Amino acid sequence: MMKNKYTPRSGYNKHILQFIWRLLAIAALMQASFVSAAQAVATVSKNIVAVNEVFQLTISIDDNVNTSALDLSPLEEHFSYGRPNVSSGTTMINGSVTRSTEWRVALATKDTGEFTIPSFRLGATTTEPITITSLKSSNTNNQSTAQPDITVDQDIDKNQLYVGESIRYTVRIRIGEQMSKATLIAPSGDGLDVKQIGDDRQAEPVLNGRRYLVITRDYQITATKPGTILLRGAEFRGNVVKSGRGFGSTLRIPVEKQTDDLELTIKDKPASYQGLWLPTQDLQLEQQWQPDNQEVRVGDPLTRTITLRIKNAEQSSMPNLALQYPDKVKVYNEKPVYSTVNGYTVMTLKQVILPRERGELELPPLSINWWNTETSQQETSQVDGLAITVLPGDNINNSLNLPLRSEPSSAAPIAKETGAGNIQVVNDSGYWPWLTALFAALWLITTALWLKARAASRQIVAAVAMKQPVMNVAPLAGMRQAVKDNSPIKVQAYYQQWSQSNPDNPQQEQLRQAVHAMMTAHFSKQPEKWDSTKLLQLIQSIGHSNATVAKNNTRTSVLAPLVPEK
Repeated sequence: MMKNKYTPRSGYNKHILQFIWRLLAIAALMQASFVSAAQAVATVSKNIVAVNEVFQLTISIDDNVNTSALDLSPLEEHFSYGRPNVSSGTTMINGSVTRSTEWRVALATKDTGEFTIPSFRLGATTTEPITITSLKSSNTNNQSTAQPDITVDQDIDKNQLYVGESIRYTVRIRIGEQMSKATLIAPSGDGLDVKQIGDDRQAEPVLNGRRYLVITRDYQITATKPGTILLRGAEFRGNVVKSGRGFGSTLRIPVEKQTDDLELTIKDKPASYQGLWLPTQDLQLEQQWQPDNQEVRVGDPLTRTITLRIKNAEQSSMPNLALQYPDKVKVYNEKPVYSTVNGYTVMTLKQVILPRERGELELPPLSINWWNTETSQQETSQVDGLAITVLPGDNINNSLNLPLRSEPSSAAPIAKETGAGNIQVVNDSGYWPWLTALFAALWLITTALWLKARAASRQIVAAVAMKQPVMNVAPLAGMRQAVKDNSPIKVQAYYQQWSQSNPDNPQQEQLRQAVHAMMTAHFSKQPEKWDSTKLLQLIQSIGHSNATVAKNNTRTSVLAPLVPEK
């Protein structure tokens, strides 16, 4: 009876125990599965490598994790590494699910020695560290272990120069590797102004059956203070891109190469030098005249082109070519044009010269002092002026004339210099009275003949008057027609006539600028297309203003004088 009483209780306990054991078994299996999935392993393709030799690091974990969970920055101190190639997947075999994530990275040591690939943490687990032995490469023919096939050379004009003098510094980079993020840092030094000249030049020569990329860059170095100055060489930086050879990753190995430092000796300006300081190895001054004959007519344009070449000079150091021309000419200066040719900075200045008065004319020469740094002596380069004879032009060109100087009167005493250097006045009239009487008689005869033929010649005079130059036209009307005819010299002539007659016109300056713009466009080194619309509108506006003023003046003149009331 007692056994029957406790049997149900014993069976109940048995079932409870079995249930607990099953839960524990499941928990153990789950824990084992979790531990297995959390295992991370790091391996390398080799432990002994040469400097810059590419080998592979593989890191795997039996689970699907975020592909960005691996931090490779601890490698940067001793290794170069490429972008990792990441793969992940899930497989099921006989109902068992397997997950994995793998990183493959191309590595290379930066120097010789023993280095440690540190452990990497992935979630709750970490990899074991790995020791790598890096040796100096003995096989220079093996591209994976040899030093990068990159050379950097320099060339400089000289290492002794004067303050303010410029020299050329050339850098040539020969690259036989695949590169990324390549840069060239300019040379530098205290008391030196460094400036790149022009664009890089590239070539692809083939040397010993291998194609290279050669980049050439020029710098202009200008000394700003005397003394001994250290010129730090140009520095080339970049990354050499190397393949992982089936590792699924490329490697970018940083490369830095620098040219040798140079010592420059900078001399100061000599105390005895006179004029603007222009130190250079060579200075050339030339000019051209167009036309190159020695006779021109009033108002005909004469073009003077001055070319200055200075070796290795900065544009900012080029002198200002200021020439003082006589008042007998009108000069239009163009803006200087600068260029660089074969190491010379070239300045070209063009001037258009318009003679305004007939007679003999002396155009000024030009001379430039400079310091020859090759001979350490001051030199002067010069171009001659030009002596020309200005002949009378047509009536249009003659309108540019200033009042002519009065010729010496025949009645005035003639002065000559005696041997002693004194001035002696000669009162002997010589043959002049006889010539005067002859001309008086001829004048009387001519006057009589003119009075007799006056009536008969009216038609001829009228016909001749029809052929007179358009200078008889009002200046504004003539200017307008000359603009339409595209005749800049006539426009200038009519403008001068109008300007002298209307000195106080409020539009005087505006019209002057418009005419100047027209002349510049026509007589520049490279003639520009000029739009006459603005000038024609301005002439028309001035004409309307003059007509309004004249009309008002007419109305005022017909009014009776105002008399104050008594």
